[in-house]
Amino acid sequence: MTIEKPFIHMLKTILCNYIYDVNTNQFIDIDEDTYRYLDDIEQGAGVLAPNDRVQRNIEELRTQGFLSTKHPQEIRHSHSDLLAYHLNENIMAMALQVTQQCNFRCAYCAYCADDFEFQRNHSSKRMSLETALAAVDFFAARCINQDQPTIGFYGGEPLLEFSLIQRVTAYAEEILYGKSLKFTITTNASLLTLDIARYLFEHNFIITISLDGTPETHDRSRRFANTGRGSFSVIRDKMDAIKEQYPGLYDKLSFNIVIDPRYPCDPLHQLFNQDDLFRKARFTSTLIDDTFTVEKAVPSEAFMQQDGRHAFKSYLSLRNLYDLDNVSRIAHTTLCSGIQRIHLNMKPAVSLPDVVAPGGPCITGERRLFVSVDGDLFPCERVSETSDVMKIGTLWNGFNMTKADRILNIAQTTAEDCKNCWAFRHCTLCCKHSDNSGKLSANLRRSQCDMVRTQVEDGFRDYLWMREFGVSYDTLG
Repeated sequence: MTIEKPFIHMLKTILCNYIYDVNTNQFIDIDEDTYRYLDDIEQGAGVLAPNDRVQRNIEELRTQGFLSTKHPQEIRHSHSDLLAYHLNENIMAMALQVTQQCNFRCAYCAYCADDFEFQRNHSSKRMSLETALAAVDFFAARCINQDQPTIGFYGGEPLLEFSLIQRVTAYAEEILYGKSLKFTITTNASLLTLDIARYLFEHNFIITISLDGTPETHDRSRRFANTGRGSFSVIRDKMDAIKEQYPGLYDKLSFNIVIDPRYPCDPLHQLFNQDDLFRKARFTSTLIDDTFTVEKAVPSEAFMQQDGRHAFKSYLSLRNLYDLDNVSRIAHTTLCSGIQRIHLNMKPAVSLPDVVAPGGPCITGERRLFVSVDGDLFPCERVSETSDVMKIGTLWNGFNMTKADRILNIAQTTAEDCKNCWAFRHCTLCCKHSDNSGKLSANLRRSQCDMVRTQVEDGFRDYLWMREFGVSYDTLG
């Protein structure tokens, strides 16, 4: 007996052998012989006839609805027909680029690279009051189904335009009166005075501070434009003052850590565990995004060793084998958020739909519509502002639905690959990963598929490790 090639992925952990069944989005624990037989089928190897026990196991799995050979027939996002509704009535948040200027010149910043054509450089361009108020009107007319709309201020360094931010805030509070309006700002904090801090606190701002670690780590990358000096001590002094004067505001702060994997990471982990200013603070952490930079951030051996050791301690703490107080907060947050993401995506299904799209693309512009200084509209702030294919409209002419739909359905550029990929449901590639100098490139998207599959498989193993050792997913927070 041989069977048609089922849509599955085979996965081993230290304790068990698994089938990941793509159609049902479930893991099935199987014996070694059945695993070997199905693994040979998945790999396209020469397959010997199964023994009676393997044959019975396979027949039982098929009776239970597993091992289906079904693949999607068409790649199309499920919200394609509703895109006009999402963009015209249901936008959650808008980010205003109030300036393209910055008083920092960060080593990894895409806007600093004069020799890289895929992104703009720093400029003196700033958003006019007319454009800013038009953006609020545009957003107010298109967030009518949102009870808690959010307006964010972005740059460059947005506090260079604090007076504009004040004008926009007052206008938005008037126009969106009756809604639970929130504001956000992402800042390097070098211009954050106590008066500004008081204003932000009084107007319900959520503040994200860019801070990359210890003085040595931070100052290596985040330097003042006019002097070339590091900025850690300036930011530290301002954070100390805010914590003392406005503890309520400090509790609403979060830090955004950009980790450079070319250097050891122990000092960073220690800072956010031991320093009184940071050890209870909220934070997010990411590795350097080198999509729009020439120099690539290749992890060093020291980083890999130290990062792995912190991750291992976090694993042990989830089984109560290591004191959580001695575990890196950064490593623990990274591990738990990754497992939680897989857990939330593991929704059992009967089968894949005939028409479906892989995970990755969010609904174009709905979560965080980005408005440039000129009033151009982009899906979010992470895409290139020089890319015509990413520009989905203007404040003055509205949305270009054809371009927005093309971005939403970016997976159509690699449709056949996606239809046959076992990581289909858990893919993380969005439009940004297909932008090749203003054109959507199937080859560029395809070049990152192996990396995504590796990341998904690593996430699967973490998720299964929790299940095998009986660790509740509720402990992830």
